Amino acid sequence: MTLQTDSKTATTPYQNTPRVEKDAEGVWHIRGYAEAKELLKEDLLQDGFAAENVLKSGLDPVLYQHGDPHRVQRAAIAKYFSPTTVSQKHLPMMEKAADEILAELVKAKRMNLKTLTTRMAASVTAAVVGLKPSKSMIRRIDDMLHSPPAVSKNRIGRFISSTNGYLRQVRFWLFDVRPAIASRKRHPQDDVISFMLSKEKNDLAILAECIVYGAAGMATTQEFICVVLMHAMENPKVREALTSPDIVVRYEALHEILRLEPVIGKIKRKAIEPVAVTSNGETHNILVDARIEFHVYDVNADAQAVGMEPERVHPHRNLEKGTYRSLIGFGSGSHRCAGEHLAIAETDIFVRKLMSLKGLRVEKQPEIKFNKTVEGYEINDYILAVD
Repeated sequence: MTLQTDSKTATTPYQNTPRVEKDAEGVWHIRGYAEAKELLKEDLLQDGFAAENVLKSGLDPVLYQHGDPHRVQRAAIAKYFSPTTVSQKHLPMMEKAADEILAELVKAKRMNLKTLTTRMAASVTAAVVGLKPSKSMIRRIDDMLHSPPAVSKNRIGRFISSTNGYLRQVRFWLFDVRPAIASRKRHPQDDVISFMLSKEKNDLAILAECIVYGAAGMATTQEFICVVLMHAMENPKVREALTSPDIVVRYEALHEILRLEPVIGKIKRKAIEPVAVTSNGETHNILVDARIEFHVYDVNADAQAVGMEPERVHPHRNLEKGTYRSLIGFGSGSHRCAGEHLAIAETDIFVRKLMSLKGLRVEKQPEIKFNKTVEGYEINDYILAVD
C-alpha cells in the first residue's frame, strides 16, 4: 500500500463493483455506505480480531459482546469516553502528555514519528483504562500488538509462536495489569479498571479488557496521527484547516482524513439471526451464521454518500444530514468505536502542537506496510527533524 502525496486515498476504492454481493463461499461483501449503515444497526456478532478464539475462552470483552450484555456494558463505560468527559477531564492530561513527548523531539532534534505517536496514544489509553503509562508498558503493549500469528505448518512451530504470544500477555499482566488492579482495589479511581472491579469482574476478565483497550486505543490512534501529519505536511489546505483556531474546522478535517485513510480496512461480522439489506431497490436476505465483510475503503469512497471527488481530501466536505463525517471510519451501529471522541481530541492536540514547532521538517519519508490484523496501513520510519 502506498499513501499518495497528492491527497488521494491510500488504496484504490471499488470501481463499478456491486454495492452488495455474496461470493462463492457464501460471504457477503458490503461496499455501499447506506447499505453498510443499515446492516451495522443489526445485532451482529464480531467476526474479526481473533473473535473465535476469544469467544471459546469464555471471556467477554466489550468488543466481542452483542445483544443486551453489550448494550448494558457500553452504556456503563460510555461516561469514560463521552465528549463531556474528554473536554473536562482528559484534555489537560493530553495537553501535558503531548508537551512532554514533543519536548523530547526538540531536545533530540530528530526522531521517528511512530515513537512519538506510540507514546502519545499509550499515555492517553493508559490514563483512561487505569494503567501506569511507563515506557516499559508501552513496549509490552507494542510487543503484543506485533506478535506474529501462529501460521507455521508444523505443530512445533505453531506451539512456539503461540507460547511466545502468551508470554507477552503474561508479562503485560505481571508488570502492568496486576499492579493496577491492586492499586485500584486500595484507591478506586474514575477509570475502566475501577469500574470493572466495582462490577466484581475477575482478574482474567480485566486483563482481557485491558488488552482490547490497549490494542484499540494505541494501535489505531498511533497510525492515525501519523497519516494526519503526512497529509498536513503535503497539503497546504489540510495544514491550514488543522491549525485553524476553530475547533469545528479542525475536527471536520480530521474526520475527512479518517474517511479517506481508515486505519481498519475491513469490518467483519457474523449474522446470528436472519437480516435483510436493500440496495438499488433489491432486497438481499442474509441467513443465520453468514459472514459479512464491510469493505471500509470502498464504503468511505461511496460517491452516493460523499459527493464529488470521493478519493480526495476536502477539509470541509458538504454531506447530507445523518451522514457521519468519517462514514464508517469509526464503525457504525452498536459497535461504533467508543473511543472516537478521545482519538479525535488527542490527534488534534498532538498534531497542532507538533506543527507549531519551529523548523519542523520531514527528514525521511515513511515506509508503508500492510497490517494483516486490521487489513489497513502501518506507517514506519517516518523521521522528523526540528532545526
